[in-house]
Amino acid sequence: MPRSTQSPGRQAAIQFAALLRRLTSRPVRLGIRPDSIVVRCSGKGHRVRLAPGRFWRSAKCRACGAKVDPTRMRRLGRWLWALRLPASARNRDRGLWLGTTGYLALAVFSAALLWLLADRWWAATTLLFGPRWVLLLPAVSLAVLALRWDRPLLVPIAVTVLIVLGPVMGLQTGWRTWLTHPDDARDVRIVSLNAEGGRPLTMALTDMLLRWHADVLAIQECGPRIVEAFQFLEEWHTDATGSLCLVSRYPISRVDTMPREAFAAAGGSAVVVTYRLEAEPVPIHFTNIHLETPRAGLEKIRAGDLAEGIPALEGKSTIREIEQSRAARWTEQFPHPQIVVGDFNSPPESPIYRHAWDGWTNAFSVAGRGFGYTRMNGWIRARIDHILVDDTWKVVRAWAGPDVGSDHKPMLAVIRLRRGSELK
Repeated sequence: MPRSTQSPGRQAAIQFAALLRRLTSRPVRLGIRPDSIVVRCSGKGHRVRLAPGRFWRSAKCRACGAKVDPTRMRRLGRWLWALRLPASARNRDRGLWLGTTGYLALAVFSAALLWLLADRWWAATTLLFGPRWVLLLPAVSLAVLALRWDRPLLVPIAVTVLIVLGPVMGLQTGWRTWLTHPDDARDVRIVSLNAEGGRPLTMALTDMLLRWHADVLAIQECGPRIVEAFQFLEEWHTDATGSLCLVSRYPISRVDTMPREAFAAAGGSAVVVTYRLEAEPVPIHFTNIHLETPRAGLEKIRAGDLAEGIPALEGKSTIREIEQSRAARWTEQFPHPQIVVGDFNSPPESPIYRHAWDGWTNAFSVAGRGFGYTRMNGWIRARIDHILVDDTWKVVRAWAGPDVGSDHKPMLAVIRLRRGSELK
């Protein structure tokens, strides 16, 4: 027999199209409508078809008088199971069903890209730092069509929206903080801000400290304007090391800077500084960091220059991985309690970030509400500024602050030393 001249990809596409035609052309035995749901009674197992008005109401079998699905779980399960098929063989219903299931598959695929392949494959990395909110746009048109033609499809559409909001966009509920109450005597308020050199700031340094009731303010891309403002701070302790600055209520007894050679050898430009803060009842080791950005590769890809953009992005991912891991190892030499803050240039979904900082608690991830975006770049929003604490701390609250003129928003957190941690 002669061999097929079609490529494997085309053959797979033809087979997939044929499978979809078979699925969508199958007769709908249970239908999606409530009046086609059939369940068995609890007596002799008679099959009972629920009338439209009786779908949620209690029902009895006409043959033996036994109750029909009193918990309503069977009818709900059959109703959901019926969603695996279009409402009818009409092109309208089949098209809407295909659009809904395709949207669900897109959301699951996007979540898998972010959590498994980001930082490893350039397309997934682009999604990691891109405007993920665009994945919500199909939900609008699909929901409108479902309301008009097939309302049960609102269920998978709602599930898809939850997947996009949660695993894809990083929505946090902050439920862990519902039973936690403020304790001014024990709480420590931390602020981290990439100030973009300090020139565009619309809020003075003293105003930031007063407005946010900060105990420690860590600044990346500090700049001379902010350093000059240190002289107007009374009863505060300050330090400026390279492009990092620190303002603290607690005395700074020691400053350790991670050798830049560890990053420069790999082509990176990270800055990592650890401070010993003489707080009560136990000193705190506080690390301020600013790590490599993938911006150069991303900008070329967005401009359509894939030939240069992809290698540049992959190279930046390698540098970011080295910097994240070495910065994490740097903190291991200091005793507890510890706090690490700064511009990580990696969202929390990043596999590089999660592997390097495994064991640390991201304040916003456990106590934040909303998305916590800190990097503002046109339509792009990303949470790349973090406050991390070790297990001696309990996070009371975390949130992204207001726009202060920089291209980053501040990240704020209220943390509390756990009982007994002062004895470590």
